[in-house]
Amino acid sequence: MRLTPHRVMQTLRVGGISAGVAAVIALAGPFKYEDLGLPFPDTVAHAVLFYGVTLAMLSSLPKARANEVAMIAILLAGMSEVVQSVFGRSMSFHDFAGDSVGVAAAYAPIAITRLRELSRLHPHQTFAEIRAADRRTSRAIGARTATEQAAAKLVTPPGP
Repeated sequence: MRLTPHRVMQTLRVGGISAGVAAVIALAGPFKYEDLGLPFPDTVAHAVLFYGVTLAMLSSLPKARANEVAMIAILLAGMSEVVQSVFGRSMSFHDFAGDSVGVAAAYAPIAITRLRELSRLHPHQTFAEIRAADRRTSRAIGARTATEQAAAKLVTPPGP
C-alpha cells in the first residue's frame, strides 16, 4: 500500500469520526469525571478534548474554511452541554468556557498565519475592502458587490 495524500486524508477522517464518537461517549456517558482519575480539573479536560476535536475536524476537512470549522466546534461545545443536561448530568458554563478555550487554542495559529498573509498581500487595504474583493464570501440578500457599490457612487449625484 502506497502512502498518498488521499490515503492520509481517509485515515484522518476515520480517526476524526472515531474521536467524535469517543467524545460523545465521554461527554454523555454515565460515568463521572472523578472516576477517570485525571490529574487536572474538569475544565482543563474539556479544553484538551475540544482542542483535539477541532484539530481532527481541521485536518479531516481540508476544503472547509478554518473559521467555519471553529464556529462549528463552538456550536458542538454548546450542544454537548445541553446534551449533558438531558442525560442527567450538570450543564456548566465553566465546561463550555473550557471547550471554547480548546477551540481557540487550535484555531489561533491559523488566524495568526492568515493575518500575516494578509499583511503581506494587502498591507494598505482595510478588512472590509479585502472581504469585498474576496470571491469566496457569500453576500447577504440585497447586498451589493464592491463593483456595484463603486458604480453607484459614480452615478449618484452629490447632495446639496
